[in-house]
Amino acid sequence: MYHLVYTSTATIAFSPADLQQFLVWWRANNERLGLTGILLHSNEGDIIQVLEGEQPQVEALFAVIEQDSRHRNVIKLAAGPIGQRLFGEWFMGFRMLDSAAFHSLIGYANPDEPTFLPAAPAEAGDDELLNLLREFASSRPDELPC
Repeated sequence: MYHLVYTSTATIAFSPADLQQFLVWWRANNERLGLTGILLHSNEGDIIQVLEGEQPQVEALFAVIEQDSRHRNVIKLAAGPIGQRLFGEWFMGFRMLDSAAFHSLIGYANPDEPTFLPAAPAEAGDDELLNLLREFASSRPDELPC
């Protein structure tokens, strides 16, 4: 099992209705590929996503995302093997965040910041980041339509 966590900024302002329509397609695609994960989207268009699955499928989807004109400033935060899925119940869990909550979370997980997962080896840092996202997502599961 493999995971990849990235952040980006949407180049298009999506309404909540637009996002709900895209989620239907994205979830079907992830199910077809055997991928699970979560997408957090701020009201300003900032994105953080975790993808889980077999490495070739995860990396292939990420390559598509990197080339997708709806994303800019795509930054891979973490990637590598995992023992088990943390978001296995969601082909794509989803949560809208206000910009303050998003920036608080992404500020913690920004690899350009000196405090990014301080003093942790890469594997432990990845686990810490994934667990933080899992805890954050699980805090309000009613906002994560499956």
